[in-house]
Amino acid sequence: MHLIKRAGGFALLELIIAMALASLLALWGGSFWMQQAEDAAAQSSGVWLLTLKKAVDQMLVRQADVLVGILQAEPSGTGYRDIWRPTIAELIAAGHLSKGFPGKPALGYQASVRVFTPEGACLTRGCKIEALVWAQPVAGQLRQANDTNRLGKLLNALEGQGASVHPFLPQRIKGPTVDRPNPPSAELVALPVGTIAALSFYDSTQYAHFVRQYDLRDTVLKGKLEVAQGITTPADVVAGAAVRAQTRVSAGEYLQVGALAAEGATCEAQGLIGRGADGNLLSCHQGRWQLSGASFGGIFLTHSWRSCQGDQHLAEILFWNMDNVKMANPKTGQCNCPAGFSPMLLAAWRFQEHESGEYRSFMCLR
Repeated sequence: MHLIKRAGGFALLELIIAMALASLLALWGGSFWMQQAEDAAAQSSGVWLLTLKKAVDQMLVRQADVLVGILQAEPSGTGYRDIWRPTIAELIAAGHLSKGFPGKPALGYQASVRVFTPEGACLTRGCKIEALVWAQPVAGQLRQANDTNRLGKLLNALEGQGASVHPFLPQRIKGPTVDRPNPPSAELVALPVGTIAALSFYDSTQYAHFVRQYDLRDTVLKGKLEVAQGITTPADVVAGAAVRAQTRVSAGEYLQVGALAAEGATCEAQGLIGRGADGNLLSCHQGRWQLSGASFGGIFLTHSWRSCQGDQHLAEILFWNMDNVKMANPKTGQCNCPAGFSPMLLAAWRFQEHESGEYRSFMCLR
């Protein structure tokens, strides 16, 4: 009887030990699977932030001209309520993220994007555009966020492009390619410990010297500009030298001529247009400035056998006014009409008391 009781006691002890071991194994197994789930969530969240960072990279490239001030946003806008703080929904709408991209990572962190104001000679030499993308733990995640093992998993998923606010260095946002103060800018608050971040970057220098459509900059060219079609501008066109066109030049308003010319003075080339001191429009005909559009082309005299330039014989006839009477047309310097004018005979006469010969006077009309 004693032996039976003794054997039963051992069996009960063995059962208790087995149950304890089974409980320990269950606890260990549950903890292991919980850690596996935690690691998977951390890995997934790191991949999520890396995808968001690449989307912001694309956004900086597309919006670079607006961000540096070369272009103004289109009337319909950029698609961002605040281009310096793009949201995930706006990046999805712009096509930088897929439509099914989740708004939060697996860990439930809160994500933000801040594009920093570019510095330097952005309009002439180009400059660097940077944006910080980060995900910070919310209230329920603050304790777990201090876990360095979790931070390691998150940074590993960012493929060396990430940074974090480490418990041992909370005043810096630090990683292999990022080292920024915390807070990263004056208008932001300090990011909590456990925050993971990545830096988006675009260099506009390589495209700064290109002229864009709707460019706001003053463009300077040191060579010729050839345009196959028309040039349209709502403002002034200023040229330091001649402006030439193969076809007509038209203006929707007035055409103002500033160069002064003197009627009857010599001019350089046929077709030039100038302005007289009295405001009349002058044109260059046969090397002399003449009233543009006038129907009077001057008067000249001819003699039946004397030279046109031989004005001396007029002194014998008109001795009282010899200095003011000339045979040549003052508009041409010869006894003829300017181009485009025809001579009309006014009178013909002879002086019987002087040498023979006939004088004729002509008026040049269009």
